[in-house]
Order: sequence, then C-alpha cells, then structure tokens
Amino acid sequence: MLEMNSRSYRVLTASLIYLVAIAGALTIATLRSRAKAKPETSTEPAYSETERRPSAKPFFSLSTHRTYGTSDNARLWVDYQGVDHLDFRVYQVKDPRKFFTQLKNPHQMGEHEEEEVASSLPHRKSFLERVRGFKRWAYTGIKAFVRGQLQHDSRQAFNQKFRKEADPIRTPLNVSDYARVPLLNPDLLVSSWREPLPPLENEYDQRMIPLGKRTPGVYLIEAVENDLRAYTVVVVTDLTMIDKTTRDGELLIYTVDRKTGEPRPGAQIEIVKEKKTVASGVTNNQGILRTKI
Repeated sequence: MLEMNSRSYRVLTASLIYLVAIAGALTIATLRSRAKAKPETSTEPAYSETERRPSAKPFFSLSTHRTYGTSDNARLWVDYQGVDHLDFRVYQVKDPRKFFTQLKNPHQMGEHEEEEVASSLPHRKSFLERVRGFKRWAYTGIKAFVRGQLQHDSRQAFNQKFRKEADPIRTPLNVSDYARVPLLNPDLLVSSWREPLPPLENEYDQRMIPLGKRTPGVYLIEAVENDLRAYTVVVVTDLTMIDKTTRDGELLIYTVDRKTGEPRPGAQIEIVKEKKTVASGVTNNQGILRTKI
C-alpha cells in the first residue's frame, strides 16, 4: 500500500510539473502575441532600444564550454555586435604543454572584452529581461527533469534523428585575406573560412559555430574582422580525467577512455602551477595516480 501511494505521488508530481510548464509557456506566448499586436505608439518604454543597445563599435568574443571527443562535432560560441561576418582560422598547437604554461591564465581568454560590453549596459533589468530570465530558469528546470526521465542512449538517438545540424554557409579564405591580416603561424593552420553572421535577436544572444570532427589535439581558434581579433581554445581528446584534492594537498587522478568507459593506464600526467611543474606521474593499471602537490 505504501509503495502504491509513493508511486501515485511521483506520478501526480510529474503531472503537475508538466501542467505548470505548459501553462507558463502558453501565458508567455499570449503576452508576446499581444505585445506584437499593439501599435508602436508608446512614448514611455522602460528602456528605449537606443538606451539598451551598447555602442555601435564592432565587438566579438569567442568561448568554449567543454572538451570534445574524436567522435563528437566540436563547436564554439561567438558573441558579436556590429559585424556581419568573421574570418576564422584554426591552428593545431604543436606543443600543448608549452602553450598552456605560457598563458597568463589558461582558464580565461577575452574577459576584458566582456567587461567592456558589460560596462555600457544598464544595471537595472527591464521587464522583458526579467521575463527572459524566468523563461530560461523554467526551461532549464524542465530540461533537467526530462533528462532525468530518459536514458542517455535514448536522448542521443533522438538528437541524431531529429536535430541534425544544417551545413553552414562558408566562403574559403584566399591569399589576399591572409595578407590583410597575417596568420599567426602558417605551418600550423589546419582550416580557415569566412562565416556570415546574421543579426542576433538581442545583445545577450550567442551563435554556435560548428567545427566538425577533429583529430585529438589542442586547437587555437582565431576570429578576425578588420583589425580586431579574438581567440579561444578547443581541446579534442578521448581521455576523460576526474581529480579529487584533499586539504593536505594529496591529489587523486582517475583517467578513463571516453569511448569505451574503461580505465586508461599509462597516461602521463603533469600538474603545473604558475608556470612550474609541481608534480607528475603515470597512471597505474586502474587508471589511477596518487600524488602530492
């Protein structure tokens, strides 16, 4: 009896969540349709378009959110304003260790541009921004709930069947483009193209740029528009690493093969802090390395 009550409670809870989500979506859609139907004669908006929009000065920045396996379609995201296209150059880093140790901060690239744009925006959010924040919160919650009900294999099969990415429209770059803005290193260039960028819905949106499947390695992505440049790093590897650190500085690292899910023995690991190697070692037969930092 207790088990039946518990099961009924879970079914009722799930049903209520779906009903609330559907009602919220319908309400928001109704409000948006009514807002579009009104004539644009209002003279007292919360923030006019000219007030909310930052300077017309061209701006763009690149970002990546994760690493990718060799069977994944690598991608990056671009934020931009005042540009209708970007020239992309993809370089494969020859010595990843040397590359990362020479960076001032290997975890952040382009934060100065983000601060520049943020300083030109109003700190007080308008009504539409608050509605958009609520929609994002609701979408994230519903997405997490649905993912919890479906297995990973089922989601992957659905995405491959119904959410195939369209082939991007790109123009190859030529010698004159390289002469205008020289390459960082012609020997390491693996691909380049010109990507058209349609206007975004607003300055808070992003556009995804697919890179396709790549061989294992570290790739430096350069975006160019006139004299402006932006960079980000894309890492392609079939090695997944999990690390745990204790308070006394003991570090446990567990390496796994992304494709098979099996431990990866013999993986060479080096821990670098402030451009100095503080620990190194090789994983054992269980893919585990214990060290002190």
